[in-house]
Amino acid sequence: MGQTLLSANSLSCHNHAMLSTVLQDLTFAGRQFRRSPAFALTAILTLALGIGATTAIFSLFDGILLRPLPFPHSEQLVAIDTLDFPPGVAPTNLAAAYGAGSSYPNFFDWQRQSHSFESLASYDDIFRLFSKANGEGARVLEGGRVSANLFSLLGVAPALGRAFTEAEEQPGHRVAILSHELWVSDFASSPSALGQTVKISDEPYTIVGVMPASFHYPIGKPSSYWSTYSIDAEGRAPGTSLRDLDNLSIVGRLKPGVGIKQALAELNTIQLGLAQQYSEDRYRLGVSINPLLDEEVSDIRPALSLLFAAVGVVLIIACANVAGLLLARANGRRPEVALRTALGASRIRVVRQLLVEALLLALAGGAAGILASFALLRAGLHLIPSDLPRLYNIAIDGRVLAFAVSLSAVTSLIFGLLPAWRMSKSDPATALRDCGFTTTSGRHHNQLHHALIVAQTALGFTLLIGSGLLIRSMFNVIYINPGFDTTHTVYFDIALTNKLYPVPAKFQFIDKLLPEIAALPGVERASAGHPLPILWGPGTFTNFTIANHLNSPDHLPDAGAAVAMPGYFETLSIPLLRGRTFAPRDNDPKATPVAVINQAFAKKYFPNEDPLGQYFTPKFEHTTEPVIARQIIGVVGDTRIEETWDPYQPQFFLPYAQDPSHQRALVVMKVAGDPGAYENAVRKIVATMTEAPVFSYRTFAESISMQAAHPRFEAVLVSGFAGIALLLSALGLYAVLSYVVAERIRELGLRIALGASRSDILRLVLRRAVILAGLGVGIGALTSVFAARLITDVLFNVAPLDRSVFVIATLVLIFVSMVAALAPALRAANVDPIRILREQ
Repeated sequence: MGQTLLSANSLSCHNHAMLSTVLQDLTFAGRQFRRSPAFALTAILTLALGIGATTAIFSLFDGILLRPLPFPHSEQLVAIDTLDFPPGVAPTNLAAAYGAGSSYPNFFDWQRQSHSFESLASYDDIFRLFSKANGEGARVLEGGRVSANLFSLLGVAPALGRAFTEAEEQPGHRVAILSHELWVSDFASSPSALGQTVKISDEPYTIVGVMPASFHYPIGKPSSYWSTYSIDAEGRAPGTSLRDLDNLSIVGRLKPGVGIKQALAELNTIQLGLAQQYSEDRYRLGVSINPLLDEEVSDIRPALSLLFAAVGVVLIIACANVAGLLLARANGRRPEVALRTALGASRIRVVRQLLVEALLLALAGGAAGILASFALLRAGLHLIPSDLPRLYNIAIDGRVLAFAVSLSAVTSLIFGLLPAWRMSKSDPATALRDCGFTTTSGRHHNQLHHALIVAQTALGFTLLIGSGLLIRSMFNVIYINPGFDTTHTVYFDIALTNKLYPVPAKFQFIDKLLPEIAALPGVERASAGHPLPILWGPGTFTNFTIANHLNSPDHLPDAGAAVAMPGYFETLSIPLLRGRTFAPRDNDPKATPVAVINQAFAKKYFPNEDPLGQYFTPKFEHTTEPVIARQIIGVVGDTRIEETWDPYQPQFFLPYAQDPSHQRALVVMKVAGDPGAYENAVRKIVATMTEAPVFSYRTFAESISMQAAHPRFEAVLVSGFAGIALLLSALGLYAVLSYVVAERIRELGLRIALGASRSDILRLVLRRAVILAGLGVGIGALTSVFAARLITDVLFNVAPLDRSVFVIATLVLIFVSMVAALAPALRAANVDPIRILREQ
């Protein structure tokens, strides 16, 4: 018992002594920083830049890529896509296949035949006119048609009301569930919203539920409301019966203990059987299964990984910078450390003292960095593309703060160990002798400083190269020729629903509207078409046969199909290359069926013959329009189909009157002056003709700018990081050269006294800066050769080894290095030799 008490007392005394020692270290560190406030402030601000930028980017990285989905057992949720294989390609050749949506019949067969899933659910995203029953608040919103089991599969129940029932999937049912945001905005969070009627595409729907505020689905672009697919089960050819209508996204929940590989093998077997049984599925030979989160963020993962790597480089440069400052400061403290060691301080005690100082700097820098990350994130919100998935998750919360604190601790080890290790190796007698007043440092003392500067410069140069490549890519996207005039052209849509404007009422409405729009002062031309250039969506391509050509059923040609009103090509300044465009006489359902093709169509399908006068027959699917041959009357220039960086694709255009079952046309205008100034006048004219609202009033230039949002986001952030890296590298070079000049001040004074000119001294210091910068550029260039190839996927029309980018980056870095070196060089050149000799 006595031994136990003695042991406990000893342990208590040891802990008390340890705590006392640590407190002494902290007090001493604080005293040291008060003596050198400029050093402490510089180190803290440097770390704040690195930690703040890294924390801000980590909040994006974590919120979008790392944070688990907010559903119970979300690791069991998977996304399922159908794989379409080219004719003659085996289902084992996955590289040749491309992912597609799924059809209702396939979805139903998977539900019945699979045993690896607890359940499978379907989703079809839609954009529809939404309003209250009286038409109040009418606007086009994103919604979804879902299978009744979607919410139970995800494990989330409505916060108000109930979920859908299986019976409500059947024809005739019209029920809807609102998102929390829509419930708040349109019904003021009133529970009485349940049972009320809303209109979706002018069809009355009864509200049966409201989802929780935390529910966002689909994950990438959350819907504002959901309905069942009952409307797809109606009509003479219901969508639920069409096996070749691939408009569904499928989500599944795996059974406990079932892995993706097992489920994939089962579904592949089922789909292969369906491909052998149904001709529509003959090329849909398999499926792909991926974790639901991975599927939703796959497009943005490369860009965010690039940004995280770039900000990591900035943090490394910041740590190297602070390590260099600590090394310089440690050399100045060599007499102090030598004296402490000579008086009995152990090596461990010295290392601990220096690490405590580094930790204090890191924690102060981390605290300032966290504040900076809030500011950076707030300032950068306008740069973040609005279509980035899971934006609602981005926040500096407990997870991000824990990351920032951990990062601060790790950085303290990174930049603190090197000076501590070097100082602990110092021999007290040697240190006291070397620090005499009549000695000057040897070059070997500065080798570590030089290595840090070279490393910083190399990393900064690599970031500059990445920044230059991304900036060039961004400008290539913005200034690419889309094939038509975007300067003074504007477009808008009108929510003409099938309920109030059945075929051919949409065409008739547009035909009456265009003369009214064209009569507005300042409107030079007005027409309509669909889809518009750079705005093509999925499902706009169709197969066709060409008269007097071989047309294999398995290799039918295809092209983008569009409709246009007379004057469409002239309004958008799409050049006519041959023949003619649509005339008013073509704007008649009974007129001779004609078509206009683009240059890419002519080159691909009529490479050695004149396309004018030739006939082709489009095979439009799921339409009541008769299959008829169309005569080609003109060839127009190529325009971009969707993203501006996509290559030109074959396209053909039909008169809207001759294909009125096509999606409603969008109005296009060529105007003088500011295109936005015409919006109110357009809305007034439309309001006199219909209650359907105008939406998506936008210039084509704005649409191109929106498409460049992702490249701009990446380029701006990486360029910002490169700028920070360049600043830190310059500060590091300035600090090292200032330290070297201060250390060798006696040597420089003696050189001048012995006849060296001040220009010689100036060149001496600048030469060292050039050598360090040159070594950094050389190593950075080698690193950039490999790093640039890693970002090839996010570049557009830019070679990874673009010579001009490398040359500009080299000149910029050398120039900044010379500017950073100029002040220490001038200080060295202005040394007073008489004062130095007197001190000797």
